[in-house]
Amino acid sequence: MSYYIENTWYRVLSSQLFLILYAILAAFLGINIKTFIIIMVLIIITSYIQGKFLSKGPLGGSSVKAEEVMSAKRLYEEKNLREIQMKDEGLLRDMQPQFRYMMLLNLGLLVGFLYFFLVWGRIGDLHSIFYSFTGNEKIASFLAFLIYMEGFFIINQASMILALRRVGKVLFIVYPNEYIVTVKGIVYKGLISNTAIGFPLPQNVNAILDINRGFVDLVNEGKRTTSIIRLYSRNPKRVYEIIKKHGFKTIETS
Repeated sequence: MSYYIENTWYRVLSSQLFLILYAILAAFLGINIKTFIIIMVLIIITSYIQGKFLSKGPLGGSSVKAEEVMSAKRLYEEKNLREIQMKDEGLLRDMQPQFRYMMLLNLGLLVGFLYFFLVWGRIGDLHSIFYSFTGNEKIASFLAFLIYMEGFFIINQASMILALRRVGKVLFIVYPNEYIVTVKGIVYKGLISNTAIGFPLPQNVNAILDINRGFVDLVNEGKRTTSIIRLYSRNPKRVYEIIKKHGFKTIETS
């Protein structure tokens, strides 16, 4: 999410590419319920592709396979951290900007989908306008669908911008319930599959130890967002020492 927000050109260009492809397809399928369903399914699929295959790693570095990290020598492992996390009274406070941002963004998405349903019935009018200028059925259909989907895109982008202005800089915090540290990186369990962070960590990532609250934060500070992987631990100092030793490039001096 943070990579998507930070990189405006990536967000706009990739979205425009997909919208043009949708409009070309829709122009050949015509204005019917089948086209509507196909476009909805494609939006869901391409949103997944953008998040899964076109984004960076969780801290902005290159993606690395969890299996590769797991195959290396294990240095530390934590499981069943929910009890420790629940005792951290500051966690909810830290998460509030993220909650507010997601709530505002979801409201914008709701408006976008309402637009998607309500304006569908007006595509025929747009088609008639463009046909009167072009005299070509396919070009008129393409332009009508493109304008229709551009409206959906503008609503979603506007909701993101407004949410950022209301919230300010957004903290995206991930606090896994279990994780493993090896000489090649860190692997933690995500919602669907394991996620890996490779060593050495990106240059703009810092490790911050908070012994009192029992965690080590891996922090990537961006212009609009701050991404944090929060590693709670029964021995946070040990985790911090391992990450400082194996997770950062050492500069050799002669």
